[in-house]
Amino acid sequence: MSHFWGVSLSSADSIVMLMLSATFLRGILRNISENNSYNDSWTVGEWLINYSGGFVRRGLPGSGIYHLTILTGINPENLVLAISLLFFAILAVFLCWRRELLLHPLVILSSVGLLGPLTTGNLIRKDFTVLILLLACLLILRAWWSRRWSTIPALIMINTISIMGILSQEIYGFVALPILILIAGYLIAQDRNCHVFIFWKGLIRAFLFLLPTLAIFSLVLHARGNSEIAHAIHSSWVALADLMGPSDKLISGSPDGAIKALARVPGTQFAKTYTIFKSFAGPIWVPLAWLITAMAGLRLLLAGFGHSAMANINFDRFQLRRFALMVASIQIIAIAPLFILGTDYGRWLSFWYLSTLLIVLVWAQTDLINVNQYSSIHLLMPTSIDSYFIKMQNWLCSDMHPNTLRWLVILLGIPEHASWSLMDWLAATPLGYLIYL
Repeated sequence: MSHFWGVSLSSADSIVMLMLSATFLRGILRNISENNSYNDSWTVGEWLINYSGGFVRRGLPGSGIYHLTILTGINPENLVLAISLLFFAILAVFLCWRRELLLHPLVILSSVGLLGPLTTGNLIRKDFTVLILLLACLLILRAWWSRRWSTIPALIMINTISIMGILSQEIYGFVALPILILIAGYLIAQDRNCHVFIFWKGLIRAFLFLLPTLAIFSLVLHARGNSEIAHAIHSSWVALADLMGPSDKLISGSPDGAIKALARVPGTQFAKTYTIFKSFAGPIWVPLAWLITAMAGLRLLLAGFGHSAMANINFDRFQLRRFALMVASIQIIAIAPLFILGTDYGRWLSFWYLSTLLIVLVWAQTDLINVNQYSSIHLLMPTSIDSYFIKMQNWLCSDMHPNTLRWLVILLGIPEHASWSLMDWLAATPLGYLIYL
């Protein structure tokens, strides 16, 4: 037996953990080596979108980096790397800290955990900014519920943080806003008797309290950008080329990647989504392959909660998984538009799994959600919808044999883009990524 993070693991689990750790380290190094300059226009380039051409979506972090570069002379590409790694480290520390009594260590380092964004090449992106800001709002809501924060400061901070998230990356509006409104509505209702009418009153009040954030979200969706803004942003960094590393795209006359995408005509993405819907990888229908991948990941995620390797479990792990399933269902409904608006399906799945992890780990051991009592969960979901969980939970929420869990961790690969193929899947598995297929 070996010990990881205070948990006793079998010899087989220890071998898988060592393999995951090696893949994890390789993923960090590979992401940094492949995404460290302005040439990497979808990663570093996304961070450098600023307000040089006027107000535009995703411009807040880039404007901060731009002004900091002017003031200090620090290479903005290095600032992007430092910020991305900092947010990733915060997320990793939180998952390792809060997994006590809740989450199997293998799941944390699997494709549904920290490894997913690495194998999909999304370490140097704003994804972890979105997740950490969501985490901050969840912790503030929890502090408010426990009376450590008063109402007005909590709502001001949640609105402020959420507005920062939306101005950084509009994906925050899909990943974070719906669940924050639902949880805040439940807290405002302050009713433990499952009175649906009171819950809806609380939901309406939560919507009104978060109205500033929702207004900014609507504004950002409208301020998509155009070619003039894209060229102005590109020119702002060309003027600072002496402070940046060598880059072919920096000295070119036109923007590329994420900056260029600001000029994309709305609606062009729907054609790509429709093409994916009709595509096959050999005899395999690509949407079906993605559905199987997503469900396999969900099964692994749920099995990791309260797994038998967690020796000190003192509550009903079946009900904990039931709560996690409910959260995952809410999150996939909220994130579903992203699968139409963009084809980074692996990225969207990582958002789904990691946001679900954060929500469950923050709330599962609080007075708000007592995983041993169905009544406290029932208020969050109408009875007609909840019957779906009764039918699905026997498979999704049941225990998984240790050997099955280990093999699922090893074999689960989440490809980066929507064009799923067997080679993409193999290359995205922990072992395939480790040997760099």
